[in-house]
Amino acid sequence: MRKRWFVATAVAVTALGTTWSTYAKQDEEERYESYIEDTYGEDVEVTLKRDWKMGGYAAEFTLTDPILEGDYWAETYQTDQTIHDNVLEHVWQQEAEDTFKERLEQLDLLTEAETVRASVPTGVDEDVATTVRPTPTSVFDVESKEFLDVSIMFHEKWSNTDAQKQRMLGVIRALEDDVYSIHFSFDGTPYEDDDFTERYLNVARDSFPGEPAMHEIQTIEDLNRHDRLYGFDETTFIYDYHFDGTKYED
Repeated sequence: MRKRWFVATAVAVTALGTTWSTYAKQDEEERYESYIEDTYGEDVEVTLKRDWKMGGYAAEFTLTDPILEGDYWAETYQTDQTIHDNVLEHVWQQEAEDTFKERLEQLDLLTEAETVRASVPTGVDEDVATTVRPTPTSVFDVESKEFLDVSIMFHEKWSNTDAQKQRMLGVIRALEDDVYSIHFSFDGTPYEDDDFTERYLNVARDSFPGEPAMHEIQTIEDLNRHDRLYGFDETTFIYDYHFDGTKYED
């Protein structure tokens, strides 16, 4: 008799927990869907997944507006139960990439086949307006130079020429007012797996060891004084190189 009672109790507790969990999940779905409709003006269905980082549930959803079209996520900050999403970060990233690509092509600093990638750190929009209707807030209307990182891939092998250095200087001058850092990569065969032959250079608003600040690089002579690239090495993974291709020894 006691065994049956324990079994019945366990079944009842499990059923109650399942019912509570189902209702809690439905509440979260409705909360996220209301947030998305209020913020982006679209009536969507969300997919909830356990958010082990923040606790509770994170939502995945799709927007169809031509400006915002794409797949996104939203999560709840447990400290104050506010919802945060990555929509604006995506919009800013795409805007920056398109803007810089067009700007550099018009200045004959980049070819159509070469690429620009922008990086917007998660959470960067917490201190700025996140309302995106009727059009998204532009990344250039906020302090993009404090957080926007861009990568420029040149489809050529590093050969230590003045022309290559002048090209980098041109890109720095074209972008320095809008970005925090620029990552240059020289890849002579961009569609092949040849990381060991690529060479890279970083410049930023601030100066770091081995990476000069943008304002410090004004001329080819400034670059030559820097004389430092880095790349992937088969044995050490990442290694520093002189402009002439020899390894940099501290």
